[in-house]
Amino acid sequence: MPRNNRKGFTLVELLVVIALIALLMTVMVPVILKFMSGRGLAMAGNNIAGFIAAARTEAMNTRQTHVIVMFPEEEDHSDPNSQLALLIGPGMALYRINPNPTGDDQIVNFVKELNFNAQVGGDVRFAGSWLKKAPKGPVLDLPQRANDAFEGKYKLVLRPDGRVVVPEDKPGYVLDLKESRNLDTDIILTDEKRYVFIDVNPATGNTRRSPALDKDEVGER
Repeated sequence: MPRNNRKGFTLVELLVVIALIALLMTVMVPVILKFMSGRGLAMAGNNIAGFIAAARTEAMNTRQTHVIVMFPEEEDHSDPNSQLALLIGPGMALYRINPNPTGDDQIVNFVKELNFNAQVGGDVRFAGSWLKKAPKGPVLDLPQRANDAFEGKYKLVLRPDGRVVVPEDKPGYVLDLKESRNLDTDIILTDEKRYVFIDVNPATGNTRRSPALDKDEVGER
């Protein structure tokens, strides 16, 4: 009787396939890692854009001034009269400003937070060089007690009419690989390997961000 034909791979063929897979992995893994390395920063930029847009809507809907405050590190802002802990940062927090408080009302009222550790993840932080240069003085649109509460912090004020007060804003900033090099912008994020530049439009509150750029693309910071 004729013998049944058996289909399969020989040992040599299997070894060749394994070698090809290993070669492809050697080539592709660095490419994939480079692609993924900036994803956290890109997501952080998107989260900030959404946070600012929501804060602007809050200011217009309530017809009250709001302020976004940047917190490079975690800080304890718990009310001494309350048992609830309020730890803010690293990231940014939104506050509603009540210029004419009565009774137990506060001038500065916490609304919500964008916490980099909890909501962004990874090692995303504000770039150290940007923190050193970012304007942290008083903002005319805030009452003195509000400025005092956030002394030494970078702040974006959201007016009830929808406009955003961006300290020392650089109008006409273009976010692309060539124009981003060594230029100041409204917010700079980093994961210590790459950087993302974020520009806030004062009239609309819209944000634009650069792609995640390597150190050699932006200069050492």
